Amino acid sequence: MVGAKIGWKLVLAAFTLVVGLVANKAVRTAWKLGSGGKPPKAGEGGYAEVVSWAVASGAAAAAAKLFAERRAAEYWLKSTGYAPPGYEQDATKGLVKDTDTGLVKKQD
Repeated sequence: MVGAKIGWKLVLAAFTLVVGLVANKAVRTAWKLGSGGKPPKAGEGGYAEVVSWAVASGAAAAAAKLFAERRAAEYWLKSTGYAPPGYEQDATKGLVKDTDTGLVKKQD
């Protein structure tokens, strides 16, 4: 079981890294197109601009994390045939083909 936990953490880290980099590039590009300039850094820009950037980048990071975790779990399930550590298969989910993996996090 320890090997599965380490393997799951490596798979999740790889998916999170790739999706995070893509999300970061996407939000930076969207900011440049929307505002016409670079995102604010280390106190540059006005209050509204800094708060807007924080909200946009935070939302992108949260969405990327959720997307990466779901795709990693789907990959793990298809590759190994069982749910990743910390997940269980829910018989009521994923009943429609290609819509959901049917995985839910275990309730502690």
